[in-house]
Order: sequence, then C-alpha cells, then structure tokens
Amino acid sequence: MTNVTVVNTSPVVTITDLDKHVTVTPPSEIHLDMGVNPPVYNLTGHSIFVGSGGLNAFQVCFIALDGTARPADGTNPTHAGKVVGLASTAQPEGEPAIIQLAGEIENPMWHLTPGEVYFLVTGGEISMTPPESGFVQKIGVAKTSTVLVINLGEPTLR
Repeated sequence: MTNVTVVNTSPVVTITDLDKHVTVTPPSEIHLDMGVNPPVYNLTGHSIFVGSGGLNAFQVCFIALDGTARPADGTNPTHAGKVVGLASTAQPEGEPAIIQLAGEIENPMWHLTPGEVYFLVTGGEISMTPPESGFVQKIGVAKTSTVLVINLGEPTLR
C-alpha cells in the first residue's frame, strides 16, 4: 500500500487519474491512497516548475533546493531522497513540470527487458545496472519493452 501526501502551496494543483481531475486551491493537503497497484497520477500545475536546462520526456527527476524539477543523478548523493518520478513530457525551463509519480509509463524508444528492475543512473536515465557510487534507487520494473511500471524504492547510499 502506498500513501502519498501532496502539500499544495501554489495557486492551483491538478491531479489527474486518467479520466478524473481533482483541482484544489491553497492552503490544502491532498492524501492519495494509491493501493497495491497504483493508478497513474500526474502532479501538474504551478507548484513545481522545471529548473535550469529543462526536462526531457521520460527523465527521472528530483526536486532541487530551489524547488524546481531537474534530471536526477544516481551518482550524486545529494539527490538521494529527492527523486519524485519521471517527466511525462519534455518541458522547458520555467514551465510547470508534468511528473508521473507511479504506475505505467510508455516510451516507444525504450528497449527494456520485461520483468527486470530498473534503477536511476546519470542524467535522469534508467538502467538495469545501478551506479557504482552515489546512491541506488529502484525506479520501477519493465512490463514490456516499452512500458515501465514506476514504483520508486528507497534510496540507499553507496
């Protein structure tokens, strides 16, 4: 069972569960019981903006000290505990981040091995081989060669 709490301090936050939209205004907390097989939730709106350099689609991202979303790096121990999900779409710097927190995400360019666990490596990328330094964090498991089921694990420092 996964429970997620989103604290909303922005003008608008929209959480999307495929066909359902929930919009809240501050100050508020949203509690999501994502269950055993969590649905897809995207946190969009004005609460998390893309930081310097932008985000590419399908990059694993973390929340930086300035509150922006940036590509995560498993070799950088300062990113441990700050990974939040994968960018659903490419977004330029300063735009609202669209981050998928859990569930299935499909990238037709991936060549994943079904059933294998994927870890964060460098530049927001994923690999079956975790980094040798920094920290190890499971990002998800491949369902097909193009679909990853996001299920973030706890980071472990190396």
